[in-house]
Amino acid sequence: MEKNDLILISSTILFLLLVFIMLIKAPAYTGKVIEINNLDDALNNLDELKDGYNTKADGLPGFISRIFGNEVMRIEIMRRNGSVEEIDLKTVAGKAVKVDDVNESCTMEINTNEDTFDKILSSENQLDVFRKSLDKKEISYKALKFKTKLKVGTIRTILRVRSWFW
Repeated sequence: MEKNDLILISSTILFLLLVFIMLIKAPAYTGKVIEINNLDDALNNLDELKDGYNTKADGLPGFISRIFGNEVMRIEIMRRNGSVEEIDLKTVAGKAVKVDDVNESCTMEINTNEDTFDKILSSENQLDVFRKSLDKKEISYKALKFKTKLKVGTIRTILRVRSWFW
């Protein structure tokens, strides 16, 4: 083997080891992130929803801010009666800075239904229910800009690898 091949193999092994260590050390947040229990309460208290999330954002696992930080998201929630609620959300450095009337081009679309939304909000372990809802495809998200597509693709790969160990 040539020296360049050995360097490449060593670098790859080191990178994979670092990613594995990072995944093992990722904290498992449990508990309620948001103290609102259903969609109607959330829609009537958007600022409270934003503030509640921001007070706990620093304690959340890093993948949340890596996926949803620095984005302008359009969240579409299909109601039980067939109507659709749309909420625009702007995040900076993992914190929600503006809810509704964002007036900026969206970088990501998130879709779910009222039952899933309510199930997450009413849970005592909201992140676990959120993660399971993503796994079951009850929540879908689509990147709309190239940078966001690249970020989301990388995070999806890391989360898939992490799921092999948990």
